[in-house]
Amino acid sequence: MRKPALFLPALLLGSLALGGCDADPPRAPGTLVVTVQSPNEAEGGARLVLVGSGMIEATALEGEVHTRVRGDTMGVLVLRPDPGRLRFALQVEDTTRKPRGALVQVVGPDNQVRPALLGYEVEVTR
Repeated sequence: MRKPALFLPALLLGSLALGGCDADPPRAPGTLVVTVQSPNEAEGGARLVLVGSGMIEATALEGEVHTRVRGDTMGVLVLRPDPGRLRFALQVEDTTRKPRGALVQVVGPDNQVRPALLGYEVEVTR
């Protein structure tokens, strides 16, 4: 004899448990890290643009960071007196909404402008 009364609640409970696994992280203010991924070992600086809502402030992790904000767009200049990895902290209203980034220009450790941006990428992580 079948016992459908036990099968249906177990199936429903399993579905609810699996549904909870895909839940988005809660929205909260916090800090993101923006990194210029480079095909070279070290860079002297970069100019980039971030686009997204809720950006508050950029601060240096190494070297210097200068910004200019217009609406949902932040222009960023990252400088390294001692060449190395280019990255900075970005305070945001909601860490689940990462801004998009685009490189404008990169200078090498010799302070010469890189002729091309092939292989470069702006990465935004929590």
